[in-house]
Amino acid sequence: MGRDVTLYPKKATRDDLKKYLEGLGFEKCGHFWDWPKGTLNYSWFDYEDFKSIDGVSADIYPVSGDELSITGNELALHVRNTYSASWYDVKMFNDVLKGARKLFGGTIKGDYGTNRYAPLWDDESTPIGRGISAIYSHVKKEISVVKFALPETSMKQLQPINGKIDDFIKFTQSLDPSRVIYNGLVPFAVSMFEYFFSQAFQVLIKYDPVALKKRGDHKQKLDFETLLEVDRKESTIENIIARNYTFQNLNQLNKAYKDWLDIDVKNILYKKKRIGSSVTFLENRISDIIQYRHGIVHHFAIDRSLTKEGYIHILEAIEKGIDEFISFVERKYKFKVDEHC
Repeated sequence: MGRDVTLYPKKATRDDLKKYLEGLGFEKCGHFWDWPKGTLNYSWFDYEDFKSIDGVSADIYPVSGDELSITGNELALHVRNTYSASWYDVKMFNDVLKGARKLFGGTIKGDYGTNRYAPLWDDESTPIGRGISAIYSHVKKEISVVKFALPETSMKQLQPINGKIDDFIKFTQSLDPSRVIYNGLVPFAVSMFEYFFSQAFQVLIKYDPVALKKRGDHKQKLDFETLLEVDRKESTIENIIARNYTFQNLNQLNKAYKDWLDIDVKNILYKKKRIGSSVTFLENRISDIIQYRHGIVHHFAIDRSLTKEGYIHILEAIEKGIDEFISFVERKYKFKVDEHC
């Protein structure tokens, strides 16, 4: 569901509308909707300071039928974004319509009535809050997708005798090909953990006062190719700093956060949590999962005892580790993830 509003300009050519949108930073794009022949589709997204969540789409399309009678112009400008859009997205949504109507005249029709715009709200979000929330939302969605898509067992299992699983039944269960798939997904689970903490680190060192002070004193040799990457906007200062660490190793990850932010991630994760039927320290469980991944990737060490339920427990450990960190940064930087997701 989203906001849909259309401007029917009094006087505007296709070229006028095209130049107007491109002047605002809109770029041509494709579209899944079945637009009339001759439609030009555009999109806008503000990457600076994580201002956009959904962005804005704008479409210049030829009108017909009743629409043609609104102003007599053969073209209209349709503007849209979703209800999950940020304050900045909705402001741009309104600005596109207001600016176009001022230049070209005409009538606005849509979700908010005639010649009315989308209501804005008081926005107290911060770059850290928006950035961390975007990363967290992305990772949580991907974990949910994996859980949903996990295959069931691919062979009929022998039933336990008198409720007991003997060695023969365990052996037959270990032959289930699905268990190889579960093992193959362990590196993916670790990559989600690595991605989250690497990206969160880059967000924090860009805005955190402690990190900004340390950046002023930081010295690091860079090759010319790295400088070109920054010049071409293919890399950032934060990304270059992050390259000095590996986030698939808890000790290295912790060192990065302590070096730049005075944050002890291992201490944050040193909490007992129930995962499946057992209660364990998150730090230890996540370290075991990382080692498990190392065995699979580097030694092809397939654990035939890993079931679907066991793999879900791995994902739960990753989720709970991330959630503990989120709780910490929410308190430290005074924001709530739910306000941005």
